[in-house]
Amino acid sequence: MLFRSTLFIIVFFNFFSLFSQTSDDDFYREDQIYVSFYYNSLNDNIDDLKENNFSSSINFGFIRDIPLNKSGKFALGIGAGLGFNSFNNNLKINNTNSNNFSFEFLENQREYDKNNYSFTEIQFPLEIRLRNSSIDNYKFWRLYAGLRYSKVLTSKYKFKNESSNYTVDSPPINTDQLGLTLNIGFNTWNIGLYKAIRPFFNQENNNLNLDLEQFKVGLIFYIL
Repeated sequence: MLFRSTLFIIVFFNFFSLFSQTSDDDFYREDQIYVSFYYNSLNDNIDDLKENNFSSSINFGFIRDIPLNKSGKFALGIGAGLGFNSFNNNLKINNTNSNNFSFEFLENQREYDKNNYSFTEIQFPLEIRLRNSSIDNYKFWRLYAGLRYSKVLTSKYKFKNESSNYTVDSPPINTDQLGLTLNIGFNTWNIGLYKAIRPFFNQENNNLNLDLEQFKVGLIFYIL
C-alpha cells in the first residue's frame, strides 16, 4: 500500500508539473514542493498522560497553486503528500490478540525502554493562500491557512522493557485524520502549525477517555 501511495504522489507531481511552468506578466502560479518537520504531541486534558523522548513528524508533497486574482497574491492551494509520524508517551497498550484493546498509564518511565505509536499517512492539504509576492519576487511573506485530510496507511505500536517486548499492528489509531493548518513565514523559512479536529484514537475504552487530539509545531519549507 505504501508503494502504491508513493507512486501516486510521483504521478501527481509529474502531472501538475506540466502546467506549473507557464506564466506571463499578469498571471503566475506558486506551485511548490513542501517538506516539513514537526514536533508531535497529543493535546488532552488527562493529567496522567506524559510525553517522553522526542515525538516527530516528517512530511513531503506537492501543492498546486490556483490564483484567485491576476496579481497572484490571493490563491488556493491543493495538494497531496506523505507523512511519517511517531509518538512517544506513557500510554501503554497491553499485549492482546483481540480488538478490545486494554490501556494503562505507566507511572515511571524507568519501567520501560520503548512505548511508541507510529503511522504513515497520505495527506491532502487544502489552503487559502495570502502573500505579497510577484512574478519576479521570490522572497516574500506568506500566510497559508486551511485544512488537511490524512488517510492512515500503516500503523504500529511498540513496547519494550526488561521482561517484555512486543508489537501491535494496526492499533486503534483513527484512520481518517483531519486538522487545521497554519503556515506563516518569509521566503524559505516558515513556522507550521497543525491542530487536529478529529480524535487520535477511533474508539473509547471503558477505563480511559481516548478523546486525544494531535497538535504539531515545526518548520515547513516550500520549494519552487
